[in-house]
Amino acid sequence: MSDPGPSASAGAGSSESRLTARWVTFIYLFTLYFILGGAETMMSPLFPLVEPDLNITESNLAAILASVSAGIASFNILGGISSRWLSDRSMVRASAMALAAGMVLSAVAQTFWVLLIGQTLLGVAFGIYFPPGLASVARLYRGAEGKAIAVWGQAYSFGLAAAALSVFAGEGWRWVFVGCAVPPLLAVAYVPRWVEADRSLAPVPWLAQLVQYARKQTYRLAGYASFGGVSMHFVVIGFSPVFFENQGVDLRLVGVLLAAGRFLSAPVKLVGGALHDRRGGPWTARLMMVSTTTLGLPMLLLPPDVGVWLLVPFVGMAVSVLPVANAMLVAALPAQSGWGIGTFRAALLGSAALLSAIVSGLLSLGAPLLTLMLASLGLPALVAAAMHRAVGVPEQ
Repeated sequence: MSDPGPSASAGAGSSESRLTARWVTFIYLFTLYFILGGAETMMSPLFPLVEPDLNITESNLAAILASVSAGIASFNILGGISSRWLSDRSMVRASAMALAAGMVLSAVAQTFWVLLIGQTLLGVAFGIYFPPGLASVARLYRGAEGKAIAVWGQAYSFGLAAAALSVFAGEGWRWVFVGCAVPPLLAVAYVPRWVEADRSLAPVPWLAQLVQYARKQTYRLAGYASFGGVSMHFVVIGFSPVFFENQGVDLRLVGVLLAAGRFLSAPVKLVGGALHDRRGGPWTARLMMVSTTTLGLPMLLLPPDVGVWLLVPFVGMAVSVLPVANAMLVAALPAQSGWGIGTFRAALLGSAALLSAIVSGLLSLGAPLLTLMLASLGLPALVAAAMHRAVGVPEQ
């Protein structure tokens, strides 16, 4: 990823120093995003290993996923509000502290409730991190924001892939959390400095600012697209290890295929970014949502030893819509955009938390998991329908 060229009058040493500092900052933000990406859904592949140790149920897993998404959503709002006064650097450090604490609690948990608190802290960490993280990456590479966000987004894909491979931990599942606590502890001790947003002007009142954002077609459509991807993330993908293991598929195979799908999402995200630049966000998101539904139905309905292999393209496609939505989001917001990003993500993940809570309740009432996963596949189809009217319509 290249940097905007330095001015002709700048010295070579100064230019190289700025380039090095920028890369150090990018790698720092990338590494935290990698850990957070894995932390967000780590309990999904680990659940069959944790279940006998803590005597928890599938309904408990749904509650954990709901608490993680709720933690992300609520602290997206608080993080967005705080960005109006606090520096991005201080917020990222706070995120690293919450991430380390959540990992440690999850590692030592002996009961469901301690595990729930630890997992909720992981959601809190992600909620604090995302607004300053996304805004900082875009600010680091002015003029090349789309490319920077696409590369930064690979951290999330790789983190999810690493989390999927945690099924190989076996009885040592606690060490997965211990290992993941080390990088955020180091990130608390050292935080590089980077370009901050200009806070010299008085911020626009909160509600007035939200009204301005809501009037922008790109902002609204980015929300539709993100919800389609996140709903697949928390329901269909989140429950796929349990779903396939219950049908006799080797859990290790499911973990490998999930990881392969996460790795596949890396190039798919780059292709999605290119399509976004060429055909626009609504067109690209619609294509991805239709593809997600098309792949998901046979994945669940075919015999499990056949359908499980469709996890790879399904996961690769389902999670790749998020960078497209992020690019649409950044394009709709001003430079000091933490509040806009925070409210956007909060609404999105609050909806995902509600969806996970509904699934948890229905499972506790005896609803078949297959039926709920099939119903969830209708969400990207609805998103595609909502995007249809926007294809070819000029942005407002």
